[in-house]
Amino acid sequence: GGAAMTLLAGLAHALQGVAAPASCKDMCVPPWFMTCAGLWMLGSGALFLHDEYLGFPFMAASMGGAAATAAMSPAKPGVIVSTATLVGMAYTTPSLPLKETAYIAASAGMWLFGVCGRVFLCGSASDKKSQ
Repeated sequence: GGAAMTLLAGLAHALQGVAAPASCKDMCVPPWFMTCAGLWMLGSGALFLHDEYLGFPFMAASMGGAAATAAMSPAKPGVIVSTATLVGMAYTTPSLPLKETAYIAASAGMWLFGVCGRVFLCGSASDKKSQ
């Protein structure tokens, strides 16, 4: 469920960045970033569907980026939705080694990677207004 939803949302975001760049302003991101993030989401969703063990950390990065984007835009409920999606995937995927400290650390690190990618690569709307 969550991986397929992320895959489809990634496809939509990638196309949005290319075909409707003006609409990216709603999420406070430039079109190039929307396209790149969409491709990342598409890839992480596909990887999770192919191999849950390898795909989950990449899904964590996607959901970290989604949470940061929502926190930096008017759409604050997206923080809860993206976090709940990741927690739901962890809870409903018994093949994940969630008792292994290294795997948990890697997944948490990837979540932070997603947050930092959104914050530091793209910046915030207030950063752009001050330039």
